[in-house]
Amino acid sequence: MILNIIIGLIGLGMVVCFHEAGHFIAAKLCGVKVEAFSIGWGPKILSFTKGETEYRLSLLPMGGYCKMKGEEFHDSPENDTQEVPQDTEGSLNAAHPLKKAIIYFAGPFMNLIFSIIALSVIWMSGFSVMSPENRIILASEYHPGEQEFAADRAGLKTGDYVTAVNGREITNFQDMREAIAVKAKDTLEMTILRDGQELHVSIVPELNKSTGAGTIGVYPWIDPVIDQVTQNSSAYIAGLQHGDIIVMAEDQEVRNYMDIVSVLWEKPSKVHLTYLRDGQKMETELILNYNDQGVADPGFSFQVQSYDSPDMNIFQALRKGTTESFKTLAISVKSLKLLFGGVDLSQAVSGPIRITYMMGEITSQGFGVSISEGLISFFQFLSLINIALFFMNLLPIPALDGGGILLCLIELVTRKKIPPKAAFRYQMIGFALLITLMIFTVFNDVIFLLRK
Repeated sequence: MILNIIIGLIGLGMVVCFHEAGHFIAAKLCGVKVEAFSIGWGPKILSFTKGETEYRLSLLPMGGYCKMKGEEFHDSPENDTQEVPQDTEGSLNAAHPLKKAIIYFAGPFMNLIFSIIALSVIWMSGFSVMSPENRIILASEYHPGEQEFAADRAGLKTGDYVTAVNGREITNFQDMREAIAVKAKDTLEMTILRDGQELHVSIVPELNKSTGAGTIGVYPWIDPVIDQVTQNSSAYIAGLQHGDIIVMAEDQEVRNYMDIVSVLWEKPSKVHLTYLRDGQKMETELILNYNDQGVADPGFSFQVQSYDSPDMNIFQALRKGTTESFKTLAISVKSLKLLFGGVDLSQAVSGPIRITYMMGEITSQGFGVSISEGLISFFQFLSLINIALFFMNLLPIPALDGGGILLCLIELVTRKKIPPKAAFRYQMIGFALLITLMIFTVFNDVIFLLRK
C-alpha cells in the first residue's frame, strides 16, 4: 500500500506541476510577476529564488499554487473594501481582463495538453489489452428473480457475440464495456452474432448508481481454462496446473467461469472439481480461503486474450491522442449531469486520497506484468485525471479558474474593475463550497481505505 501511495503522489505532483506551470508561463507572457511557484501546500521543505520568483517544494503534496503579484487584493480579508486599489506594475490586478482570463485558462489548458501528449505517446508506442472476447453471459441466469436487466429486455442471450455498438466495431469485452459505460439511459443500436446470424437490437443501458456508468446486465464469457496458479495457494495445493480445463464444480456442469463463481458465492469450505488434463479426466478437492471481505481466493485465474493496438506514426498517434482526450472530456461533461441523476455520491465521487491510492494500485498492477505495462497504466490514469481537472477547473465556481474567468468577463462587459470586497466575498463562497466538498470526499476516501 505504501508503494501505491508513493506512486500516486508522484502522479498527482506531475498533474499539479503542469497545471501551475500553465499559470506561470501565461503570467510571464502577460507581464504579471510571479512571486512564488510551489508544488505542494503548507510549510516549505526546499526553496530557491531565481529572478523575481521563489520556487518551493512544500510539505503537503496534494496540490500546489502559483502566487502572482496583486492576488492579495481579491484573496485577503484585509482588502475587504469597496475601494479599487491602485494598479501597480506587474500585478494581476493591473492586467487587462483578457490577459487575466488567459492566465486563469492556461492552467487547465496545460492539463489538456498533458493528456493529449501522454495518450499520443502511448498510441505511438503501442500497447496490449488483456480482455475476454466479445461473447456475453446474461447476468439474470445467475441472479434469477432479482430484477430484469436491459440485456433481457433487448432480447440478448447467453453466448451472443456483440460485434458493434452504435456503428463502433467491438472486438472484445473491454470495447463493449467502454462503449456502454458512457451511454447510461441512452438508446443504443447493437449488432450481435448468434449461431452465425447477424441480428440488430436496440438497448438502453441502466445507470449504475455506485459508479455512474451504464450497464446492461451481462458478464464476459470466459472459458474455464486455467491460465495461472498462484504459488502455495489453494489451487496449487490441489494440484491444478496451467492448461487444466474445469468441467464440473460439485455436481454442476461448468461451461464458463461464471458457473464456478456461482458455486463460490455459496461460500463452501471446499469444492470438488472435475477437470481435463491432456484429454484425461481428473478430480481434486479445492480447500478455500476467504479474505476479510468474505471473498474466496481459489488461487488460479482463467485465460483471456491479448489484443494489440494498431501501429501508428507520430501524426496518427497525435490525432488519436487528441480524439481520445476530447472523448474523455465529453464523458466528464456527461458525468456531471449524472451526479444529479440519482448516483450514489459516496461511491461515485473520489477525493485526492482515493485517487492517489487508485493511481498507485493500477500502476503497480501494470508493473507486475512489465515495466512498459506499468508506465502505460500510469500515464493512462494521469490523462484521465488531467482531463477531469481541465473540465472541473473551468466550471464558473468561485475559487476555481472558471470563477476567475467569469470575473474577467464581467470586467470586460462592464469595463469596470470589480471592487476587492465583492471579489473577496465571491471567492469565500467558493472556498466554503470546496472545503465542504473536501471534507465529504476525504471522509469517503478514509472509509474506502479502511475497507481496503
